[in-house]
Amino acid sequence: MGAVRTLEELARIGRQRSLTGRSVCLRHDDIESGLLLDSVFAERIGFEHTSFDGALTVRSCHIEELVIDHLAADALLITNSRIGRLTIRNAPIGCDVTVTDTSVVSLDLHSCGAVRLQRLRVEQLVQLAALRGSLSISATRAAAVSCRSQAVAGRLGRPRVDVRGLQVSEELTFDDLWLSALNLSDVAARALTLRRVRLDEPLNTTDLRCTDSLRINGLVIPAGANFITDSDIRGPVHLRGLEVHGGPLPQVPARLAFRNTTMYRLSVNSEASSVISLRDSSVTGVLGLPGGGSRVHLQEGSSVNDLELSGQTFRNSEQVLAFLRRSFHEVSAVTLEALRVALEKRNRNREVDQLYYLTRQMEALSLPLLRRGVARGVVGGVLGWGVRVRNPVRALLAGVFLTAIGLHLSGALREPGHNLLSPGASGEALVLAAALWLNVGTGMASELTSPGWSVLAVLLTVAGLLFSTLIVGVVIRRLVR
Repeated sequence: MGAVRTLEELARIGRQRSLTGRSVCLRHDDIESGLLLDSVFAERIGFEHTSFDGALTVRSCHIEELVIDHLAADALLITNSRIGRLTIRNAPIGCDVTVTDTSVVSLDLHSCGAVRLQRLRVEQLVQLAALRGSLSISATRAAAVSCRSQAVAGRLGRPRVDVRGLQVSEELTFDDLWLSALNLSDVAARALTLRRVRLDEPLNTTDLRCTDSLRINGLVIPAGANFITDSDIRGPVHLRGLEVHGGPLPQVPARLAFRNTTMYRLSVNSEASSVISLRDSSVTGVLGLPGGGSRVHLQEGSSVNDLELSGQTFRNSEQVLAFLRRSFHEVSAVTLEALRVALEKRNRNREVDQLYYLTRQMEALSLPLLRRGVARGVVGGVLGWGVRVRNPVRALLAGVFLTAIGLHLSGALREPGHNLLSPGASGEALVLAAALWLNVGTGMASELTSPGWSVLAVLLTVAGLLFSTLIVGVVIRRLVR
């Protein structure tokens, strides 16, 4: 059949022989060829329970309302048209539906096979329900997009959804779906919601931009790597009910990774075991404490502006490590730094110093053996990384007592007739050792005037000066804060 360019021609090929205003509806018609609507202007055109021996094509038409219900055709193509309300329902799996280069006020597709939407401008809602074939959306703008209802497996398997270059001014929603795959790329929306979605292949999302929020509730994903990459989410990210295939298996956690992504807030709560990874990503607001079996994995290059503490206090290192193990996948220098920054924002300076010490000790583990020993043993264990006053105090006291014991055992200070257990000689050795370490300036005893004793005195004086200066500096720093 050739092209149909008027409503009168369209009415003559069906059972309807007259027009009702500017409307035509073909019902229960069997047309033994394809049909091309070319440059048709109408208020309403309907195809209900109509079959074509070929494809139905709508090209360069201006139609206020186009309804296609129970269509049997090789394909349906709508291109380069302007349509007010477009409704397509109950298209068979073998009938591919393609809408391209078209302006639409609202679009409603229900129970269709393979669907391709390309270069569309939709003023209101795009509603897709009961998918029975793959869905592809590219270079499209819409006020809102909703893909809902459970999609059952047909002879071609579970549907696959590929979205690229989609801009949504309101909300993009995927609800109650079981898909073979969901791929999102270059998608901009005010809010993105994934609710009760199950995927047979890993989630792959790239260049996602949300100005309000990202909400994932009841997402079932395969074991392995699931990624959200190169994305910018200016609002909160809420993750609830994340599971892996086969139910809640503690030994196989569900894994979702954010790579090179910025978000305002992140909150995670899943009963099943799950790990949310941040790699080269940042949380510009608050990182909420994970709940249930969820854990957050802060990897290299990630940063957190603030951390929710929920009134948690830390009196010692064991409480710090216990808190981090409850909230994070592993305790690392990145997690310690995130907690330190959160405590610093709350002016909890004692705990900040404690976190700084733990962070530096953790970072030293990655150094070579010799440098690791010097960093953790000397700079950390003895000097306390310049923030723990008890470490240099302990080292100073230990040096004084060990020096006193050495002087006493050498016998250089014992007078004739005094034995090793004489209290006077022991006290004199202790006083001299303290004077040397604390730089009192009494000098060495007359019995200790050899060059060797003089060198020892200089070394002890230098070490005592170092420890005294460090202790005074730490105390003054705390008083100033």
